[in-house]
Amino acid sequence: MPILLVAPLMGCLTPDASSIAIVSGNQQGAPLQQPLPQPLTVGVFDGSGAPVAGARVSWTVPVGNGSLDRDTTTSVVSGVSQVKYTVGATPGTDSVRASLVGTTESVTFSAIAGQSRRPWPNEPAGFTTLTDWPYNQMVTNLNGTVATGPGVWNQSPGTGLAEIARDATAPLSPPYVAQITYPVGLPSGTEPWTLYFPTSGREYYTAFWWKANKEWQGDPSGINKITFWEDAAPSNANLIVMMNNQRQTAYFLTVTLEFNRANNAQLVNSAGAGAVWHVFGNVHGGNYVIVPGTWYRIELYFKGSTTPTSQDGVLRWWATKLGDTAATQVGDYTNVNFDTPNFIQFSFAPTWGGNSGVYKTRLDYYRIDHVHVSRP
Repeated sequence: MPILLVAPLMGCLTPDASSIAIVSGNQQGAPLQQPLPQPLTVGVFDGSGAPVAGARVSWTVPVGNGSLDRDTTTSVVSGVSQVKYTVGATPGTDSVRASLVGTTESVTFSAIAGQSRRPWPNEPAGFTTLTDWPYNQMVTNLNGTVATGPGVWNQSPGTGLAEIARDATAPLSPPYVAQITYPVGLPSGTEPWTLYFPTSGREYYTAFWWKANKEWQGDPSGINKITFWEDAAPSNANLIVMMNNQRQTAYFLTVTLEFNRANNAQLVNSAGAGAVWHVFGNVHGGNYVIVPGTWYRIELYFKGSTTPTSQDGVLRWWATKLGDTAATQVGDYTNVNFDTPNFIQFSFAPTWGGNSGVYKTRLDYYRIDHVHVSRP
C-alpha cells in the first residue's frame, strides 16, 4: 500500500485558511527597547473571506533586533491572532513578518525603534476610538456576522458596487481594501454605494487611507466627493471631504461646508455662497494637489461652533502622500460657523459630481485601506 506523506500540511491546523491580513498595530513606534503601545494583530480568512479559527501564524523579525513575546500563535474564533513586540536597541525601522503556516501567505508590519509614533499622527490626545476598521471584511463583525444597528458599520446600495479587493500596495492593513466601483453609465450626482457609521456629537477626528484609480474620470462640475459627516437637521447638512477641480485643472483636497443656516463667507481661500462653501485650505497656501492612482492618508478634525454665527468652530485637515515622511496640514480654521444639531453619521458616500447631466464613460473606483473615527 502506498504511503501518503502529509507532514508538510500538519503545520496548518485548518486547511480552509487561505489568506492573512493586518488588522491593527502597523506603523507604531516606541523608545528604544520598549514595547509598542498596541499588539500586532492579524486576521486569518478562508477563500470566501470568512474568519478562520485554529490557524497557526508564525512570527519573525527580518529587520531589526527587537523581540516578540511569542514566535507562533493560533487564531481565535474571530480569526484574529496577535503578538506583542518590543523594539530593539538600534534606531530605525524594524520589520515583523506574520506568515500563515502551511501557505505562502504573509504580511509585514513596520515599527519605529527610538521614536514614539502612531498610525494616525494628528489625532488629539485623549480621544476615544469609536471604530478602527481595516476593511478585511465588508461591513461585518470580526466573527463574520453582518453588522447592524448603532456603533457598527452599515451599508446601503447605490448606483454602483462595493466589494473587498486585494491590493498589495495598501499602506496600513494589506492586502485587503474596500473598493467602491463606479460603473460605465453611472449618472452624475449619485453615489455607487454607501458605507456608514452612526455617531452623535459635535467634535470628531476621522482618518483613513484612500486612493482613486489612476485614470479617474472627473465630473464636469469639479465635484468628486469622498466622505460625509451628516448632522441631525431636518434638512441634510453636511461636512464633505472631496477632490475638487472647480476652479483649476488639478484636483485639490478640499472640505465643503453644506449647512442650512451657517454662512462661512469669512473663511479665506474659499468659494461659495449662502450656507454652502468649498474651503481650499489656509496652511502652506492650501490647495493641496491630489494625484489619482496614489495612496493618501486623509485626516480631519472638527469641533462645532457655539452658534451658527459665533465663528468659533474649528476645522483642520491633513494629507500624507504615500512615501512622505510626515503629514502636510492643509487647513487650520478656528473661525468656522456650524449649524447647531449633532452630527449623526460618518460615511463613505462618494457622490460623483453635482447633477451635471452626464454619465460615467469608463469604469472607475475608490479604494479605502483602514478607517479610524474617534471623539473626546
